[in-house]
Amino acid sequence: MHLVYWDASYILQYWRAKVKGYHRLESAEKVYDAFITYDTKDPLVSEWVLNHLRMELEEGGDNRHICLEERDWTPGTPVIDNLAYSIMQSRKTVFVLTEAYVRSGTFKMAVYLAHQRLLDDDNDVIVLLLLEPVLRHSHFLRLRRRLCSRSVLEWPHNPSAEQWFWQCLRNSVTVDNKAMYSKQYSRYFTNK
Repeated sequence: MHLVYWDASYILQYWRAKVKGYHRLESAEKVYDAFITYDTKDPLVSEWVLNHLRMELEEGGDNRHICLEERDWTPGTPVIDNLAYSIMQSRKTVFVLTEAYVRSGTFKMAVYLAHQRLLDDDNDVIVLLLLEPVLRHSHFLRLRRRLCSRSVLEWPHNPSAEQWFWQCLRNSVTVDNKAMYSKQYSRYFTNK
């Protein structure tokens, strides 16, 4: 279990370095197909991610390589560094959303870093997976559904729809979000 504690001076130093252009040395090739970010404090969500989502993505035939906090983060490294590295070294960032996670500081920082990747690299990496009905009145979620609806997935209430859900998740991890943008809105948000 990682302690989420961000010292204000550390965050200030991190953002100064970001503004000045300092960054970690990283390879041109991404290490992970997806970084899965979720509420690690909730044992039910952790169990679902590790035993179902991980199995579907890594062992589902396509052999996608995913990054998980509990398994792949470097112990002793500050949470913000692990989070930034995981998002930068992954082709996609999948947010497994629950009410508790949406209110957490880790979620807010991860969303910020994923959006920063959109601004810095012109690469939309966000995939939202709603385990619970969250963000009902969120302008961000409404915009996301209009712009790139296939990057917003809801866990089905009907067990017979689960296979369809898993296939949609595999597709959203594989396909570039810009290719999934709504034709109606894509001319406003892309250079195509």
